[in-house]
Amino acid sequence: MIYCVRTDRQNTEKYVESISRSLPNSKLVSYKEAINSTNAEKVAFMGFLRGGNLVYRWAELRGVDFYYIDRPYWGESRKTPYWMRCTKNQHVKTFIDNITIDDRFKQTFKNKILPYHKNGKYILVIPPSHSVALMFDGQSWLKNTLKVLKENTDREIVIREKPYNPKSFLDNEGKMMPGESENQQPQKPFEWDQVHAVVTFNSSITIKALTNGVPCFANFENPCLPICEQDFSKIETPKYEDREPVFYSLAYGQFTQEEFRNGYAMEILDGR
Repeated sequence: MIYCVRTDRQNTEKYVESISRSLPNSKLVSYKEAINSTNAEKVAFMGFLRGGNLVYRWAELRGVDFYYIDRPYWGESRKTPYWMRCTKNQHVKTFIDNITIDDRFKQTFKNKILPYHKNGKYILVIPPSHSVALMFDGQSWLKNTLKVLKENTDREIVIREKPYNPKSFLDNEGKMMPGESENQQPQKPFEWDQVHAVVTFNSSITIKALTNGVPCFANFENPCLPICEQDFSKIETPKYEDREPVFYSLAYGQFTQEEFRNGYAMEILDGR
């Protein structure tokens, strides 16, 4: 049996319903039914909140293939065509697969990839969101990262939190639940030409940074991990690698609602 876990939220459950339509022998269930099952072959779910964290860990522990759905690497997720990323047995796609064609990338990526610049003045540090830090034990990441950076550079360090960042917590059942957000105010755009490098845990800000010619550092699951320097002590010597192969691959890691529904997403995730 393949279990597709309901979100019980109108704006997101449509993605789980769509992927369920493409999977024979699938069933829409609550998170409890999924993690209490004994006959699960696969499980699909969206996000960590409201039980998603328990499904994620349950599938990992039992070796059950899981399909994790979340906001896209780029593109519109709140209106047609409703893009969402989907990864098999990962939080984000962290590898470059054998896809070398640029068709989906050219169809969906609207920004010009700018040449790398090497005259940035400050380092932009993006900590994990509260939910991600709670899920992946990243609560001490910022403190540890700042220590390493300050030991290896004299550049100014600017810390930027995620704009919408609920202070998630675990309830008495172990479900991750959203609390109040620390920062919901709009923030000024980055002056990318002033940024020497971006340092982050797993934020997809790396896609925007690399598009704007800024090299990146990341030491956890990140969509641009193959071209990020993972050793933060090398902050003064970033990697300046080709970005297109990563972006071409990521374009085949996110799908429209219709592509979930008609089976194309699963064909890509299982077949390549």
